[in-house]
Amino acid sequence: MGRKLRCASDAGGDAYFGTQLAEGDDTSGGHRICDFLAGEHAPANVESASYVDRIGRRTLITAAYWSEPARFEEWNAEFDRWWKDPARMRDGVGYFREVLIVPPERFETIFSNDYFIGVAKLGGPQVGPIREHGYRGSMRDRLAISADDDLMNDYGETMPRLGAAESLGRRLRVRGPENLAVIRSGQDWTECAGTQRAFYLESIAPTLRDAMHSIRDHRNKTGCCEMRLAQHLDGAGAPMTKTFGLGYFLSLAHLERWAATHPKHLAILGQFMKMAREYRAERRLKLWHEVSVLPATAQCFEYLNCHSETGLLGYFPAEQF
Repeated sequence: MGRKLRCASDAGGDAYFGTQLAEGDDTSGGHRICDFLAGEHAPANVESASYVDRIGRRTLITAAYWSEPARFEEWNAEFDRWWKDPARMRDGVGYFREVLIVPPERFETIFSNDYFIGVAKLGGPQVGPIREHGYRGSMRDRLAISADDDLMNDYGETMPRLGAAESLGRRLRVRGPENLAVIRSGQDWTECAGTQRAFYLESIAPTLRDAMHSIRDHRNKTGCCEMRLAQHLDGAGAPMTKTFGLGYFLSLAHLERWAATHPKHLAILGQFMKMAREYRAERRLKLWHEVSVLPATAQCFEYLNCHSETGLLGYFPAEQF
């Protein structure tokens, strides 16, 4: 992957906006939220994708990054009028927004020195190469706050389950837990060709998909509240040659345990190391991730007209708004 770099920037925020399509709808169009992600206070970076959730419903999702919370608030003042309009309940689809205000001491990202995506596109300084990489616990060491905080959650080892929280016909706001761990981890095989591309598509990609779906379908065992494996879409809604997994873990410890010990993740690492040994300096696969561990006050999860298996619904306290 080249040298490992990380971003060093002031507090900012990212948000995930979703449109949950009607049952049987497999299109890539109709993500009206994207119409708002432009203008004076628009996010500094926008990336759209789609995924199929655990009950088989296709969702269009857009990741948006703001460099300053104040810019988001200016943008949100206009967006809120559309979001809170009663007409949203009659659109025939579900919507969600998951807004994360990320203190810099609670955030880390790692990526190749020749590849910029996600928060790296905001133009902040890059720090690297870094020493905190390649060993068990390095992810935690890259979080500045971990020097003084064990980043424990409110629930211990047990995944909470409050029962079904159906938002069909309702608007629900979920109160996320203290120190929720969020990971967005991506793969880009655009520059892979020939046997290298075939190796990725035939060996690594199926192993990755199997692992992400296993997390998605066995949340109580992994401590992962939600996992989405999404494929990037271009401006016309066509699939691109890159994907990302977006996961919400009950705590950083749950994420670390899965990464270090779970057979599904170890299988991914095994396939990647095989590719690294075979192609060495010729390897063109790009990998990256972003991790944040958030205080409860830095999270906003809202769901409109979504089924009960969406996002954090059913796990944490929720209220109508």
